Amino acid sequence: MEEKPEQSDFGPVLRQFRQTAGITQEELAARLGYATANYISCLEVGTRKPSVELLFKIAAALGVKASQIITAMENPR
Repeated sequence: MEEKPEQSDFGPVLRQFRQTAGITQEELAARLGYATANYISCLEVGTRKPSVELLFKIAAALGVKASQIITAMENPR
């Protein structure tokens, strides 16, 4: 049986993709329509998890495919 990524794996992957894109938490929050970066911070530290819909929105805001984020979660460096 294939092991699924842990919930908490999303945060570090999000941070990596965001930093690679060269944007701040505040900039990503604004691109997603949030007034503050608090939710992005919660995603990155693992206290919140994104819905599938939000995962696709985050990927678009970062200029990557959702599958790239999922692959990075499944194959941590």
